[in-house]
Amino acid sequence: MDFIDDPKIGHTKFRLPMLLVPVIMFSVVILGIAASKLFIASVVNHHSSTVED
Repeated sequence: MDFIDDPKIGHTKFRLPMLLVPVIMFSVVILGIAASKLFIASVVNHHSSTVED
C-alpha cells in the first residue's frame, strides 16, 4: 500500500490546477462537437449543391 499512499512515479513539474482540468476537458469536447457540425454541414451543402446542378 506504500505505492498508493506515496506514489514515486508521475509528473511533479508543470501540474495543472484542479480547476483547469475540467475546463480544458469540456472545451476540447465542445470544440470537437462544433468542428464535426461544421464538417457535416459543409459536406451536406456541397452534396446538395452538386445534385442541383
